[in-house]
Amino acid sequence: MSYRRLMLAPRLWPLVLGLVGGCFTQTGGPQTYDPPYYPPPSDGGGGGGGGGTYGCQSDAECGTGNVCARTFECMAASAVRVIHVNWTLLGQPASATTCANSQKLQIGFYSTASGTDYPEWGYAPVPCVQGKFTIDKFPISFTSASLAPQNSYETPVTGGFDATGNVSLDLPY
Repeated sequence: MSYRRLMLAPRLWPLVLGLVGGCFTQTGGPQTYDPPYYPPPSDGGGGGGGGGTYGCQSDAECGTGNVCARTFECMAASAVRVIHVNWTLLGQPASATTCANSQKLQIGFYSTASGTDYPEWGYAPVPCVQGKFTIDKFPISFTSASLAPQNSYETPVTGGFDATGNVSLDLPY
């Protein structure tokens, strides 16, 4: 791969996240954004085609005492939890007025095992006005979350989950 291609790749991620994230719709009530089930590619995970699927798609596939985490992995029920990412903008609750400059957000999740500065899991677009993003059955190995305006180069705001799976972020946008 050429140097020029490597330099362009990071600039394409917001577009890719936007296109993939366009499949998500709001299903929760007021002040909650609960992403619906979104299946992974059905190419067996290796990109080589085939009829297999990548990971689990329901708890029934995981056996007794296990659940299908939202990362499409079978895990012990004790290895997942409900998480809530809550945000304000310059100390004010999310609303049409406070979100005027950043109506759609992208959210990323980081785990202690990754050792990278890049999120391992994420969703976009996330409606800013909701002020809250909730995921059930999310692996406890994910320890922090970040928010930034979708398709921007703004520095994300990052925070760690507390013992109950909550994180509150104040966006400066």
